[in-house]
Amino acid sequence: MKIKQHNWAISKLIADRPEINLNPTWQRGAAWKDPRKILLIDSILRGMDIPKVYLRKLPANGAHKHDAVDGQQRIRAIWEFRSDGFSLNHPDPLPAVGEHPIHGLKFSQLHQSLRDQFDAFQVSVAEITAADNDEITNLFARLQLGVALNPAELRNAMLAPARHIIDSIATGHSFFDSTKIPDTRYKRQDYVAHVFAMAAYKGQRNIKAPDLKKMILEFGPSKAPDLLVISSAVNEALTVLEEVDAQLKRRITQKWLFVDLAWLIVQQQTAGLDVNADDLAESFMEFDDLRRKYTSKPEELLQAEGTTKQVRLNKALYDYIMAFRAQGATHGNLKTRNASLRAYCL
Repeated sequence: MKIKQHNWAISKLIADRPEINLNPTWQRGAAWKDPRKILLIDSILRGMDIPKVYLRKLPANGAHKHDAVDGQQRIRAIWEFRSDGFSLNHPDPLPAVGEHPIHGLKFSQLHQSLRDQFDAFQVSVAEITAADNDEITNLFARLQLGVALNPAELRNAMLAPARHIIDSIATGHSFFDSTKIPDTRYKRQDYVAHVFAMAAYKGQRNIKAPDLKKMILEFGPSKAPDLLVISSAVNEALTVLEEVDAQLKRRITQKWLFVDLAWLIVQQQTAGLDVNADDLAESFMEFDDLRRKYTSKPEELLQAEGTTKQVRLNKALYDYIMAFRAQGATHGNLKTRNASLRAYCL
């Protein structure tokens, strides 16, 4: 890896805006709330240091000259403020810079001297002039270790076939057109990755964050046929789950309910069985209503009297609730929840 160090005026970052790609595959999109953006701008107006920006130089004749490897949120905030995208309305009123007020003002409302100072502010830029994708991915991951990137975002930085397939399902399957599962911070990719792991390992392994990362590495180019089979299974399961979710009025938002239901469907379809979405929605609604009712008092399920079948179902629901409370991604709890859901829904 080769890196050149520069100091670029903000005016250059503004002029180069069309040539800088803020959304390469490893980036998470806009994430900063206004207070954080405002504090960055306040620091710049006061001449304070801000963290270095890392840009990867791209081959000539492409759509962009640079990819933002690190510092995307800072660049985005600078561009947005410079174009009057937000005002400096911080919860704690910002004191004047020198004799000039800044609180509540947009860029165009600042005193001319502050606008000039902002444009001339020097940003430390590390320009990566030579690096392969693995080096870029490792650099990005290392730079993010000190901030609140979640596991799904770190997995998204892995330039591997499994990562791309998971992302394509999470962004392209029609289930997600109407779902109430948020699309922020790669949450949908995280949900799909868990189902993908269940299908890949047939429910026989833990699927914690480190396990998912290993899975992304394991299913590389040499396992292309396996990837196609797994992605097909996940896609087909989501097609049924989309119908179920519609019947439930978009009720499926909790991750483990999504994973448990999708895995149940994958199992049935892999066994060559048809899954009736209407029947599954009806039985799951009964199950979930009871789960919500007894989630704070599961012991009452074991004390209730009834037929042999009802006692068995009560025990299954009790087991599900207790496993749901524990670590959701361990093999034992996944297996317990699957057996309980099968008792109710099949």
